[in-house]
Amino acid sequence: MPLICPSLMLTASSNTCSPVQGVADSCRTGAATNVIFGLALGYKYVIIPIFAISISIYVSFSLAAMYGIAVATTGMLTTISTGLAIDAYGPISDNAGGIAEMAGMSHKIRERTDALDAAGNTTAAIGKGFAIGSAALVSLALFGAYVSPAGIKSVDVLTPKVFIGLIVGAMLPYWFSAMTMKSVGSAALKMVEEGNDPTWCTCYAPVIVGTFLGVETLAGVLAGSLVSGVQVAISAPNTGGAWDNAKKYIEAGGVQEEHVKSLGPKGSDCHKAAVIGDTIGDPLKDTSGPSLNIVIKLMAVESLVFAPFFAAHGGLLFKFI
Repeated sequence: MPLICPSLMLTASSNTCSPVQGVADSCRTGAATNVIFGLALGYKYVIIPIFAISISIYVSFSLAAMYGIAVATTGMLTTISTGLAIDAYGPISDNAGGIAEMAGMSHKIRERTDALDAAGNTTAAIGKGFAIGSAALVSLALFGAYVSPAGIKSVDVLTPKVFIGLIVGAMLPYWFSAMTMKSVGSAALKMVEEGNDPTWCTCYAPVIVGTFLGVETLAGVLAGSLVSGVQVAISAPNTGGAWDNAKKYIEAGGVQEEHVKSLGPKGSDCHKAAVIGDTIGDPLKDTSGPSLNIVIKLMAVESLVFAPFFAAHGGLLFKFI
């Protein structure tokens, strides 16, 4: 799994691969088709990583139950040094390009830094693949640890309490993503004010659900947030990275060579459509996607810490119904 998830994200976001070139080609007909192709690409490249995570979970659990999940999680976390090194390359190359542009260096130097920046976007996507895979396994291990102190023998999806939790938990990553993307789209002062809002659902949702709805509903919330959070956390960086590298692909002249000669360099209609897609993709790949890894892990940790309290005093709402 440490190889499959990053490899798929590399394929989805590298401007040397056909998916990104297809997104760049879609800019010929405007920004709308660019957005459609980018979203479709992000959704499509969720499939194989999810199968990889599912297979690793099944094999680990079959061999040693929850202990196997914990060992698999530890194995995934051993890639942290590689992930940090890969992820650090992107900001370095991006800042190098910014310095070159602000210093008024030659166009040739800027072309080289753009190529490095495109490679940096690809390596950042690889780093996000490591992070998402490890976050999924860590959250599952913490979920297994939560069940024991909460006194839950089994989680029955057909139970209304659990099903309510599943629906609410699946909604939380979308709610959190909406608030983070809104904060990026606001002005500087608004951005500071809005930036405090997303922590509400992250920090207080498990406490509120556990206190008023009980440990079974909270188990459903954790399961639902894990399932939907991983999907969004994979698709968002893929989509944003594809839009970003599609713009750089056009700026480098790749579209003129392979598709249409009249598309032109920076300032053309095709490039303007790509810039719109890149603007939309930045909050997806840099804000919403990476932050969801923290959301699903933080909710699981908080639920584990308060599990004895929820088991003894939780479910206040159902006691009065």
